[in-house]
Amino acid sequence: MGLFYKEYTLATERMYLVASHPKLARAVADFNERNREILQDVEPMRPSMFYTAEGCKTLLKLDYKDMMNGMDYRFYMIPKGSKKVIGTVGLGTVFFGSVKSGTISYKVDKDYRRMGYCTEAVEEVINFAFNTLRLHRIDSLVMPRNEKSLGVMKKFGFEQEGLSKKCLEINGKWEDHYRFALINDKVSAKQNYD
Repeated sequence: MGLFYKEYTLATERMYLVASHPKLARAVADFNERNREILQDVEPMRPSMFYTAEGCKTLLKLDYKDMMNGMDYRFYMIPKGSKKVIGTVGLGTVFFGSVKSGTISYKVDKDYRRMGYCTEAVEEVINFAFNTLRLHRIDSLVMPRNEKSLGVMKKFGFEQEGLSKKCLEINGKWEDHYRFALINDKVSAKQNYD
């Protein structure tokens, strides 16, 4: 499989979701550079290293370490038969014990939007969170003006819980975000306490 790592790869009908690993550095840097302009309005300001293979290698090493510690899971969308990264979906700030939750985030290449790739990837990561990690809750933060992400929340039945004022820095300014949650009632509150 070369680029892929079976034990850390999820698969959907059309793509692999490959977990963060330094070997993805060049493909991730290419994705970041291709989408720099279009994502500027919805992401934090990024250092120049975010757009280079060497910088991405450093960041991916940190992501990989976080994944191995069970704190953060970032997957890169790669269509079957390709080596091109066309997006990413992450499950971060993962807590177990009495919380059993994580926060989902996602982004898709400008040339692959409105093709269902985000839906496919988010669905698979929700499945991973609820059925593999056995989380009780997935949270998400979405800017009120981000209509595409609001549509993803609606599609998967996330419930809007409120508005967090000036909660995240986006492109150099503090932005309000709606808080969403998806609950997994199949997870017992007593789980993990044997």
